[in-house]
Amino acid sequence: MSVFKSHRYGVRTEWRDGRRVTLAAPGKPILDVALPSDFKNGVPGVWSPEELLIASLATCFELTMIAVADYKSIPLHSVRVDATGHVERKNHAYELILLELDVHVETGTSRHHDVEHVAEMAHEGCLVGKALDVPVRLNLEIHEAALAEAIS
Repeated sequence: MSVFKSHRYGVRTEWRDGRRVTLAAPGKPILDVALPSDFKNGVPGVWSPEELLIASLATCFELTMIAVADYKSIPLHSVRVDATGHVERKNHAYELILLELDVHVETGTSRHHDVEHVAEMAHEGCLVGKALDVPVRLNLEIHEAALAEAIS
């Protein structure tokens, strides 16, 4: 007998002024979101929808990678993701053409292959990445953390 699980996630946006909106979800802090500052009438110092999309991909990948590594008992001493979205103007409209995840991992001695496998599983399993119709390029940099392992 299989069990079907269903989840729902909701947010609310509301126009504040000019090119700014608020983003809210039950039990979460409210975020200000605005047109990127490099666009006409953009707002500096405020998260943009583009940054939130890229952040969603990066955090989804990283949290998925951590969960898979934990499940497989692969030691991760540190993980950092630098994510970049490439936008180009085509036919008078902006288009997201590529997302890059530069992943930096510290792990135990001789665990490179295991971490590569975990990263690939996270790349394939990240819900946000699977929902996007944009290529996601994964660049993985692995370092051994022998001192951290000896201390742990």
